[in-house]
Amino acid sequence: MLKLALKALLVFVLCFVLRQVLFDVLWLDPDFPNAYDASFEHALMLQAKALSAESDDEVIVFGASYVPFSIDNAEMESVLGRKTQILGVEASMGIPILIDILYETAQPGDTIVYMLGTANHSMEDTVAICAALESDKEMLMSYIQKRDGLKDSRSNLIWRKLYTLTLGKPVIWAESKLAKKKQVYSIDSFDENGNMTIDRPVPLPAMAGFTGAYESIEMDDVDLKTVDQLNEFSEWCKKNDITFVIAYAPYMDVIIINTEEQLNEFQDEVTSCLHVDFINRLQDTIMSRDCFYNHPSHLTSPYAKVYSHDLAVALKNYCEGKQ
Repeated sequence: MLKLALKALLVFVLCFVLRQVLFDVLWLDPDFPNAYDASFEHALMLQAKALSAESDDEVIVFGASYVPFSIDNAEMESVLGRKTQILGVEASMGIPILIDILYETAQPGDTIVYMLGTANHSMEDTVAICAALESDKEMLMSYIQKRDGLKDSRSNLIWRKLYTLTLGKPVIWAESKLAKKKQVYSIDSFDENGNMTIDRPVPLPAMAGFTGAYESIEMDDVDLKTVDQLNEFSEWCKKNDITFVIAYAPYMDVIIINTEEQLNEFQDEVTSCLHVDFINRLQDTIMSRDCFYNHPSHLTSPYAKVYSHDLAVALKNYCEGKQ
């Protein structure tokens, strides 16, 4: 019995060591091939690199996928006369990684806008984040260390990278050919400033299915862990001469059932726990269904300009009022 137990223990140790070695080779060895350079997640690293470059008096808008879908950099810059940078790719990455990047890259004089929508959770998809940072081993290792080694995610990360390097690329190629159109979720859809370069002229046909009200905006939509992180970040910004404000993301009119009074009550609840100035109201960002591209928070290109113009004006008025 003791002999069997020792053998089992040896097998366990060997498997543990093998997993550690395999993870280090696949993800941290600079000579091992990358799997995600062409993935849309990789846009996050490009955005982080752009933020790391010296740039005074920059406007940074961060949050979930509705940030790149709703912000038109050129429109923001034309109103503000300041460089605008987007930080955010998709909701599954969570907000903590974005705040971590801003701690490393934001500079005195910057103005940072957090776009508050329904995707504001603190949960992170470690595969998506590791895919985003894969080609910069220093950034990737820093993330792994901050998350205590990603002990519970290593097996998943190993198998996901092996799959992507073998079966994943042919599957993606076949899906692209069958779709017979340019994929929205691609690295080619973003420039280094986070701006979506793919044209989204009109809503996709699927948007016609959003015909009725079914969503009540409530405090349950706001992740309290994210609230704490945003409040901590706000204090850090004040100490470092950085302006930090919050703006509401776009909302589709036909899916919201809140009355005006309920929206005001929601605003009161949010501001009681989020100690950050808001530069607009949720009512200001409710837009009709024909403004949205492929999701109730993702705008078409023309309406991204409209939203960006309104946001830039609100931000300009706020900053001028603080002088």
